[in-house]
Amino acid sequence: MDPDFTWALLKSIIRGLSRALGDSYEVVLHDIQSPDSSIVAIENGHITGRKVGDPSTNLGLPVYENPYGDYDMYHYRTCTHQGKPLKSSSMYLKDQTGRNFAAICINWDISTLTAANNIIRDLISTTADLDESFATDVNELIHKTIEETIFHYNKPVSNMDRNDKLQVVSLLESQGVFRVKRSVERVATMLGVSRVTLYGYINEVKSLKDVRAYNFKTPSN
Repeated sequence: MDPDFTWALLKSIIRGLSRALGDSYEVVLHDIQSPDSSIVAIENGHITGRKVGDPSTNLGLPVYENPYGDYDMYHYRTCTHQGKPLKSSSMYLKDQTGRNFAAICINWDISTLTAANNIIRDLISTTADLDESFATDVNELIHKTIEETIFHYNKPVSNMDRNDKLQVVSLLESQGVFRVKRSVERVATMLGVSRVTLYGYINEVKSLKDVRAYNFKTPSN
């Protein structure tokens, strides 16, 4: 193929890519034979501040040492002298002998998207992951709270002794479960005890809590 036609065709492709991708994409055509002035066509050169006649980048230098290698790279991140972040891809073109003679490089200015991403990350950041139950009625809320309390105690109800059940009741009492109507019946059923027994557990837990509070408030001699 006639070299002049080849370069004219490639320059036309560069212009077409630029128009298809938009102003935030710099599209560059390099002549591998001329490292000192490799850029033979460039669109949206304002992104890196380069122009026709400027040299290759450092990433292109190994090609001049070994023009028969494979150097295609896609979606790598780099930045301009001004610190503007770029998402880049470099594609090398070979002639009939397998020698790289040209490269098409696309540098996407992602500074605006990076700033937007930082804002979004800040907006959706959280301080903790909590298991909150969004129940639609109080019975569902109580049932889920009881289930989770027993589950986190890490022992099936069938293997729990009196002290284990007291611990569960203490946890439920601290969460305010017994302030909800009919919660006693549900807890008694799930723990496999009678209502009378459960009320005994609740009173014992409250008594222990009152003693601890009293001891905390009483000054030592």
